[in-house]
Formats: sequence, C-alpha cells, structure tokens
Amino acid sequence: MTRPAILRGLAANPGLDPLLLAPLLTAADAAVLDALARRADLPAPAASALARHPDPQLRRALAGNPSAAPHAWRVLSTDPDEAVRVALARGHSTDHRPAVDLPLPGDAQLALAADAAVPVRLALARRRDLSEPARLWLATDPSAGVREALARSWPSPPEPVLRQLLTDPDPAVRRAAVSSALPADLLPGLLADPATREDAARHALPPPATDPAAGGTAAGGAGPARGVGVDVAGLVGDADPAVREAVAGNPRVPLAAVLALADDPDEDVRVAVMLRPDLPDAERRRISSGVEPQTYHVADWLRPSHASPAVRAAHARSPFVWCRRAVAFSSDLPAEAVAVLATDEDHSVRLLLAEHHPDVPGHILPDLVRSTGHARWDLARHPAMPAGALAAMALGEDTDLRRVAATAPNLPPAVAETLTRHADDTTRAYVAANPALPVPAVLALLDDPDPRVAEAAARNPRLPPATAGRLLAAGAPR
Repeated sequence: MTRPAILRGLAANPGLDPLLLAPLLTAADAAVLDALARRADLPAPAASALARHPDPQLRRALAGNPSAAPHAWRVLSTDPDEAVRVALARGHSTDHRPAVDLPLPGDAQLALAADAAVPVRLALARRRDLSEPARLWLATDPSAGVREALARSWPSPPEPVLRQLLTDPDPAVRRAAVSSALPADLLPGLLADPATREDAARHALPPPATDPAAGGTAAGGAGPARGVGVDVAGLVGDADPAVREAVAGNPRVPLAAVLALADDPDEDVRVAVMLRPDLPDAERRRISSGVEPQTYHVADWLRPSHASPAVRAAHARSPFVWCRRAVAFSSDLPAEAVAVLATDEDHSVRLLLAEHHPDVPGHILPDLVRSTGHARWDLARHPAMPAGALAAMALGEDTDLRRVAATAPNLPPAVAETLTRHADDTTRAYVAANPALPVPAVLALLDDPDPRVAEAAARNPRLPPATAGRLLAAGAPR
C-alpha cells in the first residue's frame, strides 16, 4: 500500500492533471485533502465537493485558495464556521503571488459585506479588488474598524464617500481616509484635527496666491492662506516633529516654504527635506552630512510608479545612495543602468536590483545569497544564478547554504543527485522536489525512509504521470 506521505505529495504535485487525482477526493488523510484544496488548478466539481466536507480546517484552506474559492463561494459564504467565511472574504489580499488576480464574483462580495460577523466584513474591507457596490455597502458599516479598513484599501472613492469618511465620528477612520484628494473646504478642519493633522499636512495643497493688502502672502509664503485656510508656516513651526516631517516631505508645498526645516533638530524632519525631488544637490549633500544613513532612506519619487524609465536610468549613477536604491526597484531598466547598479558599493542597491530585475548579472548573486537572510531562497532560484556557484554551495560545509542550493532549478543534475544521498534528511527533502533532479533519482526517493523526503519526491513536477497513476491505484481509496 502506498504510504500517506506519497499521496500527500501527489495531491500537491503541480505537474499532474487534477483529473488524475480525482480518487483522492475521498481520502481519509486530512493532509491529502488539504493539499488538494490548495491547488491552483482545482476544478469546479472538486471544489464543490470539498466545500461540503465536514472538516472546517479543510473548508478554510479551500476558502483561502483564490483559484478555487470562486467555484464554491455560494456554499462557503454561508458556512457555519466563521473562520471559513473570513478566509473567503480575505481571499488573496495577503497572497504575494503577483500573477493571482481572481476577485470573487460581485454577488459573493455583497453576501460577505452583509455578513453578521465583524471579522468577515473586516477581512473583506481590506481587499483591493472589491466591486464598487460592495465598497459602498461597507462605507456605512456600523463597525468603525471596517470603515477604517475600507478607507485604507479604497484608493479613490467618489467624493461623497470621501467626505463621509473624512468626517467620520471615529478618528481612526478619518485618519485612514486622508489622501492626496482632499476637498478644499474640509482641509482647515483636517489640519485642526489632532487625528488627521499629520496626514493632512503630508497631502495639503499649498496656499493660493493672496492679496498682501488682505494680510496674506504668495503661494507657499509664511502668512495664512485665503480660501482653504492652510497655514504653511504654522505647520512648519508645529511642536509635533511628525507634523513637521509630513509638511517637509509634501511635494505640493514649495521648497522655499519648508527649507528652514533642513536644520530642524529632529533628524527625521531633516531627512524628509533631504529626500525631496526639488532640493538642489548642494543642499542635499549638506543635510546628508549630518544624517545617520539608514537602509530605509529611499527617494520615493524615483520608484517605478513615480518616474519614467529614462529618469530612473539617469539616476543610476546618482551620488546619493537613497536615489540609487529607489532606481534599483525597477524591472525595466536598460542594460547599461543595470550594469552600473550591479557594481554599486551599497549592499541594499545590489540586493534590490537582484530581487526586481530579471536580467541582473549572475555574478553578483552568489555573494548576495551568502550575505542575506530570507531573500536568499528566492535569489538562489533566480534564472541568472550560476550553476557552478550553486554546486559549490550544495557540496560545501555550510548547512543553510546547502539546503538553499538544493531548491534551485539551476542546480546541476549530477550535483542534485549527489544530494539525494546526503545524511541530512532536510537536504534530501529539498532536493527531492527540485525539478533539476533526474527522473530516476526522483523515483528512487519515493522509497526514502523519511516520509518528508518521499512526499517531496511525489510532489516533484518531473514525476511521470504513469508512475503517479500506479501509485494512486495502489494507495488511493476507491
């Protein structure tokens, strides 16, 4: 009889046709069913069957699968287990796979928006792919937490809804609703409200030109603004450094109005001025000389969402590391800019480039793998990772590096096969699932004494379907 571990591996094997795995739908092993429920290619009939399974843990796994949940949402949205409905409402809002874009049907969203349990509505409100009818429903939710979550996840609500959220009785909701699109007549109140003053200062428009005879000044001047009632000088001189930092970094406020903050006693305020796009380089150098450099100092205006590829490429040789870090977030830089950033003296620049650009020079990857933490697993699987460097790690004395290399698709097949005989069970388990492993070695590991290794071998996408069929015939229930 086939061991349960192998059935679990087969159920999770992405290379097998889900129709081949249909016999596993009646398996007694909960882990087998859980693996099926998490498959990205789970067909609608299988999803419907699992949605009616008596085990709530299994139904939660199915509800959290963004590919399968839309098939069975009618059953899952009325599930008696609240956690199942929460998982369905959450969907892929916490899924970091960029290819996943499978929102629930509109009817499912409305059903969850009317759920009696606050945690369900809260999970739904945090999604960024909601339909407008569902968002409008949640905008009047009796729970302030739900309204706050909606305000944070809705980038551009209609003005009536925005006004409603900005004047909400709950301060957390008002704070979450502050964005760059602030109605001018609400701005004075938002700047006077302790809950929203900092965020409003970050997004407020500068005062319009005013008549000096009326006591005002030109746009960005020190006097009170006419019309919208914005006192830039008051924000610059605010006792709260967080407010000063917000206005210092507000690109809508003219540099002249905040330049005095370049010598602010609070370092974060000085950094906000330092990172402005309109600051002359000479002043930027002066400020940076008195700032302790941090890895999180990044010029946001040079990120891919804010600057064109040409502008970003032009800053690849910037004398300021926080500019080069922002550019390194790009995946569309020309080869010349990539080559420049790949030799940057700053570790963060090289790491960000390797994490985001598909054509990063492979020679920088081995050192990054050796010197980083959790990122090393993804870097080792980068298409440009040199096979020779992986072989050296796999055959070296460092246990962590050997395990990381065991998962890399670029690992030379002969080296992968060598690792199948390693004394470390975890190493064998990692390499058993690696598609770089030759098929005969995959088949041999199905008989490994460690169940984790056998399961990983059964999960290997190179496992022949004929072999999988024989294993299922031997071990799956009829």
